[in-house]
Amino acid sequence: MNSNLRRACSVVVALVLAGALLQTFGGDAAARSNREGRLQGTWRVQLNPRTCQTGAPIPSFAVLLSFARGGTLTEVMNAQAFLPGQRTTGLGVWTHTHGNTYKAVWDAFILFDSPVFKRGVQRLMWDFEVDGDKITIAATSQFLDPSGNPFIPPINTCASGTGTRFEDVEDED
Repeated sequence: MNSNLRRACSVVVALVLAGALLQTFGGDAAARSNREGRLQGTWRVQLNPRTCQTGAPIPSFAVLLSFARGGTLTEVMNAQAFLPGQRTTGLGVWTHTHGNTYKAVWDAFILFDSPVFKRGVQRLMWDFEVDGDKITIAATSQFLDPSGNPFIPPINTCASGTGTRFEDVEDED
């Protein structure tokens, strides 16, 4: 009888854990609830940077942006201009401006010098317009020394981009 009780308890614990996992990762309702012009969620972005002063293009690259409820933001990019390990993940804040438009600002540390970038901080300031599961972006970034002062001469980039909401593969049924 004791082994039957243990087996029954094990089954109950397994079912409770499975239910908790399904509740956490079965985010279908959460993913769908944020589509009506809302920024909250994760986005795949293709960014097309350029030098602000001359308009000269810089090679495009992909970015993953996650906007959390409460106004925090996490960003990861794969820009080939940075050496491996040179730039940290970006962290910052976002806010709703009006309608389907939003603003965000975040920083990423540049950990060491390279021929292109000096050690310091990259501050990014982006404007977003959301249209369902699509997003358009106008962006600028400024490079600062480790004390937070702009480099002389200034090192700034501008960019435009588009993106799509990161979706769970189950949404394609």
